[in-house]
Order: sequence, then structure tokens, then C-alpha cells
Amino acid sequence: MREHPARAANPPMMASRGPTAMILALLALALSAWPASAGQDSTPGRIVSLAPSITRELSDLGAQDLLVGATTHCPLPAGTSVRIVGSPGRISIERVYALKPDIVLASTDCNSRADVAALKGLGCAIHVFAGCETLACMCTSFRELGDLLGRSDRADAIVKDVQARIRAIESGVRATHRPKVFWQVGASPLVTASDATFAGEFLRRAGAVNVFGDARMRYPRVNAEEVLRRDPDVIIVVSRMEPGSGSTLWERYPGMSAVRSGRVHELSADLVCQPTPAMFLKALEAVVAAVHPGEP
Repeated sequence: MREHPARAANPPMMASRGPTAMILALLALALSAWPASAGQDSTPGRIVSLAPSITRELSDLGAQDLLVGATTHCPLPAGTSVRIVGSPGRISIERVYALKPDIVLASTDCNSRADVAALKGLGCAIHVFAGCETLACMCTSFRELGDLLGRSDRADAIVKDVQARIRAIESGVRATHRPKVFWQVGASPLVTASDATFAGEFLRRAGAVNVFGDARMRYPRVNAEEVLRRDPDVIIVVSRMEPGSGSTLWERYPGMSAVRSGRVHELSADLVCQPTPAMFLKALEAVVAAVHPGEP
């Protein structure tokens, strides 16, 4: 997936209310005044991004100057002239249309089908990226964006650099002890991640064992007693809002190995839940530091 499932803005293709039929009709009347949308064979000059990870990737590709619209969750520099078009799950169709983009970039796990359909209905050129749960998928998606922007060489170079650095990390942890890790992505309810997620891939590549790696669901709900029985050596809490809000839960279990050894770590969702190649590398480095402290 492109954005992590624990945040309210990011459920898979969640439904949201589109504009009224009257607004759509009025906007449709203006179609003749809109220049032809960019096709697959032309390079877009005006881009609206509807997903935070896509906005990050535009910056990685040096294409941030093409961005004219983005969402409330997108990483934007202070003082930017980029217009906000709503939250990822609730886009203002009118605002997107008014920006006259050459192309709108969306993702299946961040934006609603209703919003995508409404934009297509108005004649907007829109490219929807598939959600990713693996690094391989992220790299493919990133190259796809590079192709779309006429920046294939840069995208390929970034992917190759990320892959090489990840191989070096894996080589460094291969011979070390494989600690058991509980990955916490929600506190109320308590939610974890299976091996069939990119969080599971983090742990595997970091030389760790996911204590709920065998879960049937990708992001199952669990209870503290189950975690206690599996007795992880390390707990990684994905912090979304208030630091400490998730990790304080474990203070009541001083006998748990991770608590007893002081190895309950918080990592920001902005770091570990932005599925782009570059962010995957940064997140993996942070996970390795938590799982194998003191090692190069």
C-alpha cells in the first residue's frame, strides 16, 4: 500500500461523498475551456497529487516544481504556492478541476473510487497507482512514475541505489542474533502486522522475527495477553500522534523481555508508513538500529 492502514485518511479505496449532480453539471460545461489533458506520450506540466507518498516521490524525482495541488497530508515546504485540494480520503473535485492539471496522480489505498470516477467523468487525465506491500512493488511503482514524467533514468538510478544499500544492510545483519519483535500499529484497538506487509518485510530484512508473522490477516487485532505469551525481545510502536501514547501500555508488563530490557521503541508513522523506495530505506535503517543497537 502507499499509505499505512492505521491512519484514518488511508483506508483502501474508502468511499467519500462526491460533489452534487448540479456542481458536476456546471463543471462539465467548462470542459471546453480546459486545454487538452496530457496523454501517455506527453510530459505533464501541471500535476495534482492526491497521496502523500506520491508527493514525496515527485520530490525525489526533482519534479516538485510541477506540483500545483496536493492534500492536507502531503509533505510540502513552508510558504509553498501548492493548493490544498482536501484530505486523501475526501477530495474537493471542484478545487482539483479549477487547477486545470495536465494529470492527477492517485493511489488505490489512499483515494476513493468515487473521487477517481468523478474526476474521470469531468475529463481529467488521472493515473491511479496500485497499493504496495513490498519493496519490489514500490520500486516498480516509482519507475512507473518516472516513466510518466519523462524521468526514467533518474527513477532507475534511485531504485538501484536504494536496492544496493539495502543489500548492504542485509549483509551486515545476516550473521547476527534474530530477536523476536512485536510491531504495533495501533493501541486502541491493539493492531499488529503480519509477514505479508511491508512492516513484515522490514523485520525480515532487519534480521528479526515477527512474533505475529504467521497471522492470517495482514493487520490483525490482538490483545496484550497474546503479546505477553509470545514474549518479544523488542517492541516497535508506530507512533501516529502523541509520542508515548502507544508505548505506555507495556509498562504494566514488567516481566516481558522487551520491557525488562528497556527495548520498547517508538518510530514515527511518517517514517515507517510512507511506502516509497527512499523512505523504505530510511525506515529500514531505523528498524535495524532498534533491533540491533550498537551494531554498525
